[in-house]
Amino acid sequence: MPSSNDAVDAVDAVDAVDAVGAVDAVDAVRRAATGSSAERDACLATVLTAFAAESVARWVWPGDERFAACAPGFFGHLLDLRLAAGEVWVRPGARGAIDAVAMWNPPGGLYAGPPDPPGAWAAASAAFTDAERRSWERFDELMAVPEAAGPHWYLGVLATAPGLQGTGLGRAVTTPMLTAADRSGLPTYLETASETNVAIYARLGFRVEREVALPDGGPLSRLMRREPGPSAPDVRFPT
Repeated sequence: MPSSNDAVDAVDAVDAVDAVGAVDAVDAVRRAATGSSAERDACLATVLTAFAAESVARWVWPGDERFAACAPGFFGHLLDLRLAAGEVWVRPGARGAIDAVAMWNPPGGLYAGPPDPPGAWAAASAAFTDAERRSWERFDELMAVPEAAGPHWYLGVLATAPGLQGTGLGRAVTTPMLTAADRSGLPTYLETASETNVAIYARLGFRVEREVALPDGGPLSRLMRREPGPSAPDVRFPT
């Protein structure tokens, strides 16, 4: 089952933009509203569209029918855990849409409650075949953050609406927690199976720490680490 370090990423979720565009995007970023089913559903819709062609998800569910049957429960589970006890930051769009979303695990794991409430994963994975369940378990084993890493932030899911990728929104929704990591002097981890994203994340200070070719013809997945930078200025983000 996915651990609290669910390592999945959206394709081309972060990109370089001009400085004015980046500032405007960050200014609109806020924490996701908790207790709002409409916003929760809007976040999930963005994640599902962003991950529809993502290589790890398609390694587990190569067919459209299996993705449609299983991905909503899987990603909804990851989202619900972080809405309840983690960090979810969004960039709202027009008419209730969410243009970009970043789901984080804080240092030490989720803030409150067990890492996986009893029965939650069973419900989320009810539509999985045994092989699909084993694939996610194997993925977690191969891409886990080393125990020796100590306290760290973890970017578990980053997604930008496909039509808006490359406009700086992924960068914007990661800024609050990267700023928190810098202020706390702690490293940040993420996983990506996208060669494009490796270069993009490198511009944010991430470096590849481990590369693993997923079994059965799966993609090359990388665990990346970012060291904390200088303390950020006293920027305030909406909550």
